[in-house]
Amino acid sequence: MNVRKIIFCLTLLALVFGVRAEELKCDVCGQPIQGHFYTIEDRVEGTRKKICEDCEKIKERCFICDMPVKEGFKALADGRYICARDSKNVIDSDVEAKEICSGVKDGVDRLLSRFIAMPDGNVEISIVDKFHLENLFHAPGYENSCVSVFGATASNPLPNGKFLHTIDILSYLGKAQLMAVCAHEYTHAWVAENVKPARRKALDKNTHEAFCELIAYKYMESLHEEAQMEAIKRNHYTVGQIQVLLEADAKYGFNTIVDWIKDGEDNTVTMANLDRIRYVKDGVTGPKPAAVPAYEYVAPAAPTHVPETLTLKGISGSGQHRFALINDATMETMERAHVRVGQTNVVVRCLEIRAGSVVIEVAGAKEKKELFLNVK
Repeated sequence: MNVRKIIFCLTLLALVFGVRAEELKCDVCGQPIQGHFYTIEDRVEGTRKKICEDCEKIKERCFICDMPVKEGFKALADGRYICARDSKNVIDSDVEAKEICSGVKDGVDRLLSRFIAMPDGNVEISIVDKFHLENLFHAPGYENSCVSVFGATASNPLPNGKFLHTIDILSYLGKAQLMAVCAHEYTHAWVAENVKPARRKALDKNTHEAFCELIAYKYMESLHEEAQMEAIKRNHYTVGQIQVLLEADAKYGFNTIVDWIKDGEDNTVTMANLDRIRYVKDGVTGPKPAAVPAYEYVAPAAPTHVPETLTLKGISGSGQHRFALINDATMETMERAHVRVGQTNVVVRCLEIRAGSVVIEVAGAKEKKELFLNVK
């Protein structure tokens, strides 16, 4: 073998091993992995990450993504840790978190006003630490209430059929997750006010939780929060019932699910008997789908109608956290989103939200544009 061939082979080997070393870097410490490595799911990104043996031994894990924390992390007083990446995105102000929750209530109302209206004026929201939520598992009045690792709702009956709802939400959540948790807990309050006690007691717990997750999912969908939508679908909290209700929503429509939650003949449904979600105490509700073979593709429902031009449909929230509803997208100041316009979409940045108008910037346009509320 001549010298030129030897040099070529050595260069090729260097490139191969260089690529290999580049591929096998620990996703926590960033160092090349020597020997064995482990994989762990990043709950934020929904992907599996490679970590070295040293990082795998780290006991402290980020409560948001479940990855080991190494440098630049935040340690909370209640024993939780937040990795350097996720600590940049959490809401660390209780006042700001409550303002966001107030906007969630208005956003869900706008989205689902044809079907349900969230309780208003009788809801108390608190932002709490992990210890507070854990104690609620055993607190009087919460035995039959929603208590999860991210939120808890107790609906306290008052005279004349009224309620006082107390919602506790875990602190230091990312904005999208905070909004999803808040929508979930508000739905528990709605169920308490609109579903008869006997039906609430009989309803399968996982199905009840899945209905609340469905509201959170639909709200995240309206905000184009794809990552949080995927997180809701991946979550095992409802033992697969969220998948069942998403399928029912696509096949029979949301109103059919609401009718069934309030007065269904069955306490739960499965993929195998999904048609049962149409059966309520007074008969059958919702459209009956055309019979198709199990293997045939069923096209998704047609998208809801949106204006042919950019239209300001509403303004909500207060203080520094106001929200503008433009066509089908809800945005706050300096937020950018894909907004549907007729059969297409444009990228819009919300620059300023005023009393009765918003100033926006449309991708590709040279000038800013002001949209006004159509007040009749």
